[in-house]
This record gives sequence, structure tokens and C-alpha cells, in this order.
Amino acid sequence: MHLTQRAYDELSRDFDRIWRFLLDDYRYRQERFIWLFSRFGDWKYGLWGDNKFFPPFFRDNCQLWLNDVQDLLGFVVSESGDGNFTIFTRQGYAFLYRDILEWVTAHWVQREPLRTEIHEFQPEVFGYLEQCGFTNRGPVAITRQYDLAVKAAEPIVLADGFKIVDGLTDTNYASKRRLQRNAFADQDTVRDIDLWAYAYSRECPCYFPQYDFSVITGEGVHVASCVGFVDFENRVAEIERICTLADYRRRGLAEAVVRACFHRLAADGIKIAYITAYGDEAARLYGKLGAVQKKQWYLYETG
Repeated sequence: MHLTQRAYDELSRDFDRIWRFLLDDYRYRQERFIWLFSRFGDWKYGLWGDNKFFPPFFRDNCQLWLNDVQDLLGFVVSESGDGNFTIFTRQGYAFLYRDILEWVTAHWVQREPLRTEIHEFQPEVFGYLEQCGFTNRGPVAITRQYDLAVKAAEPIVLADGFKIVDGLTDTNYASKRRLQRNAFADQDTVRDIDLWAYAYSRECPCYFPQYDFSVITGEGVHVASCVGFVDFENRVAEIERICTLADYRRRGLAEAVVRACFHRLAADGIKIAYITAYGDEAARLYGKLGAVQKKQWYLYETG
């Protein structure tokens, strides 16, 4: 079998090719998945950095390995165009991991330190990384799995004076975007470009407004929110962008909005939801929600 490698090409429908790869990969790996479709969708549609506004970003930060009939066997992605990367291989082609890793260390060496996150069920790649000069820096994140049949039977507790809305019934995008910028960037201003980027993010194929939830005040201000990105084929979801406005934290609002998302997902036939936590505060919140399984991620870094 002859393998070829090339850079990501929008005109070759590589987004669709990788999307299908990740759907199939989840069906094979189940809870041991590396990325869900939603994280890759965010790579394309989440314009969180100025460099992502320009098409060459995608060509320069994703490399594909294909066979003679153009089946995708493996690829590597850098989410932000820096030294952070993630490698994927199709089932049966685990040997490609080392080849792709060697390509990364040769072609992205100017991005050092190089970093990748590996979960506890990938022991076969630990040795490859160490042989290529990477060191395990310890735990960096936890992904939790929630049984939505169980979660749907649990109550949503919301303080008086607030209500929960979804993206179908509330389109106050300026308030929603302000909430996200306050929570993730410590910014209270919303520029036109922030609204344009937010509109583009909603073009992601796994975004559906009925799973885009917010807690709002009586005046309609968005103060907590989350988004459930849905894979109807595998009947799973990833809940992302969980955040609370700085002045409204520690009132149970984030927990309430996530539980509302659990309820809607379960009602629509989704079986499992995943949430990944970076940092102790997020880990405590998601731990309170009662996961049935979890997996630990470790950071490997050069230098």
C-alpha cells in the first residue's frame, strides 16, 4: 500500500473527510475517543484568534495521510497554530502515529515547545513520545461521561429571578457574546467582529440552536450558558462553552443550564453527553453533575 501525505485542502472537501473520520472513530473507540466531531468543528468555525480569519491557517495547521484511493488513514491538527497538536490514526493503522509524530517534530520544530494531550487509554503512544524527546508533565484535563437517561430524571434547580432559554426562543446575540467574552477573555465589550465571528461559529454542522442554552435575568441579560454539540448518528453530545458572567458566579447557574441541556438532549434521543474540564473549579462543577465514567488527560511536552 502506498501512502501519500499533504496539507489540508478546503477544495478537496477535507473538512467532510475528517468529519466522517471522527464519526467513524467514535463508533470504534466509544468513550476512549480522542476528539469528538465538535472539537474539530470548533477548529474550523471557532474564530478565537486573529490568525484563524485567514484561509492559509487551515492549510498550515493540518496534515493528512491517505492511501491510494484517498481514504483518510491519519492526520495531525494544531488548534491555534502554535506548538499544541493532536494526532489521529484510523483503527488498524496505529503504526502511523510514530510516522506522523516524526513529521511533526521535523516540520513544526520552529513552534517549540511542542505539546500534545494524551489520555490514559493511549499507553501505546507513551513510548513513541518519550523516544521523540517528549516528557510527561502530568494531568491536564478530565473528560466525564454522563448517562442522559439518568440525568433527565434529576431536577433543574434555578434561583428566583432567573429563567432558562434556548437559541430558538432568545436571539439576544450581543448579550450572549458579552457573557462569553467576559468569561473566557475577561472582556466586557462586544465589537462588530465579535458578533460576526459568533455568527460564523453557529454555521458549524453540529450546532443546533435548540441545544444552545442560557440563564437570563428578568431584564433579559445572559448570565450563564452552555452549548450541546450533537452527533445524531452516534447519539452522543459534547457540552461546551460552559460559562458564567463574573458577577453571577457561585449561584448554581452553570449547573442549572447544563442540566437543562441534559434534559433536552435526552428528550431528543441522545444517550450520552461528555464534558471536559481544564482547571480545578471546572472539575468540581462537572464532578457534582454525577458522571458515570471519566478519563484523565496528560500533557506531553518537548524541552
